[in-house]
Amino acid sequence: MRLWRLELGAFGPVHVRHEEVELGLTRPVRIIYASDLHLGHWWTRDVATELMGLAARLGPDVVLLGGDLIDHARAVPALAHCVRTLSDMAVVGAVPGNHDERMGCGDLKDAVLSSGGHWLPQESLLAGVHVDGVVRIADSNCPSVLCTHDPAVFPRAAAAGYRLVLAGHLHGGHCVLATYREKLYPAAWLHRWHGLRFRCPGSLMLVSRGLADTFPVRFNCPREVLLCDLC
Repeated sequence: MRLWRLELGAFGPVHVRHEEVELGLTRPVRIIYASDLHLGHWWTRDVATELMGLAARLGPDVVLLGGDLIDHARAVPALAHCVRTLSDMAVVGAVPGNHDERMGCGDLKDAVLSSGGHWLPQESLLAGVHVDGVVRIADSNCPSVLCTHDPAVFPRAAAAGYRLVLAGHLHGGHCVLATYREKLYPAAWLHRWHGLRFRCPGSLMLVSRGLADTFPVRFNCPREVLLCDLC
């Protein structure tokens, strides 16, 4: 049984949440989804290094960066280095989050593209699965995955035919006193998408608790990346 734990900053261990998803693929695809890096704070200075180390250990085919990647412009070089290193191991795609959009996404987009990554709002990936960064009509010839930041897009993504949606944004609510039917409480009383997994007919959404925070306090809510083995 996991002991309840108070975490300050981004100094506790990163939880690797392993998910296996059946999509009927001809060959397996391993995806790491990492959201909410919030680079640029003193307490997130090691987050990019943690992600690179995890990727080296886990051997993904694809790394998806799910938004809220930087909180300050001074973090752009660290993100570029991270994307460059990850691109030597796997195909890398990124989407912006609300923090990135508040800053303006130009420098972030340029850092991703110049470092060998793909900017998913403007281009799709085909790497054993079809990966989009915005909701389009899902590819009928290949199982489609949506890499997004805000889980509120799930009903629209499911209606468009995406088999798997990967989202972040909510940080697990920061404080978890109970988990019931994969919802995280008390935050689930305030927001319908505070949970780990959500299902619509033909579609699954996995919501990450994120790698870091702007408000750097968590209780019983580990920092995490999603390791998704698709088959």
